Amino acid sequence: MHRIILAILLASVAAFSQIVVSVDTVVYKNRDKNVFLAIGASALLPGMGELYLNEKKMVRPFLWADLALWVSTIGAYVVGDRYVSSAHNYAVRHAGFNGNKDVSLLNTVGSYRSRSGVYGQNSSPDMNEDYNQAMIRSGKKIDEDFSKDIEWDWGSSDNPESSKHIDEFKDRMRHYRISRIVFQVSVGALILNRVLSMLDAIRVYRATSTKSFSERVQFAPEFYDDGGALLMNVKF
Repeated sequence: MHRIILAILLASVAAFSQIVVSVDTVVYKNRDKNVFLAIGASALLPGMGELYLNEKKMVRPFLWADLALWVSTIGAYVVGDRYVSSAHNYAVRHAGFNGNKDVSLLNTVGSYRSRSGVYGQNSSPDMNEDYNQAMIRSGKKIDEDFSKDIEWDWGSSDNPESSKHIDEFKDRMRHYRISRIVFQVSVGALILNRVLSMLDAIRVYRATSTKSFSERVQFAPEFYDDGGALLMNVKF
């Protein structure tokens, strides 16, 4: 009986002597890092949170995406501004427009042929071609939205050249609106890119700063010619 107990004790000592305490650098490498700094870095420039946490795999994709989106955003803004200037100058030249580059005003200039009556009015005029008449019919003052001093006149719709001019103006304003949409989408994508980087930084921090006991402690049997042992691998 004593021999059996002694054998069990010896086996226990042998098993305990095989316990391996190892350090998993991936698990604990960021435990001293500040997660809020990582989040802030990603909010400022996507990918920087991952770089701060030494997780470089996603740094380049986030940075390149951000660069492309900035180019798209700035490009769309510049192109849109040029289309507005082009449309304004075109209206000044072909409709005698004397207003500024306000987009709302320019859209109105494209919606009505004149401010106070078309020169050389066509034989069957549409009353909505005259801005002032349209405002009066809708119960508004003619200067409720814009100063009464602002004038424009694209000419009669009976004149093909006049119709060509206003169509060209509308086309330039349409291109402005497309540029504006691209600008807004690009700004939204810039924000989304930052949100994704921030979430990824949180994910990386959680995965490399601490783990549950079940993840940190692993048991594995090992067999030798002269016996066996149960290894307990503890990750700190």
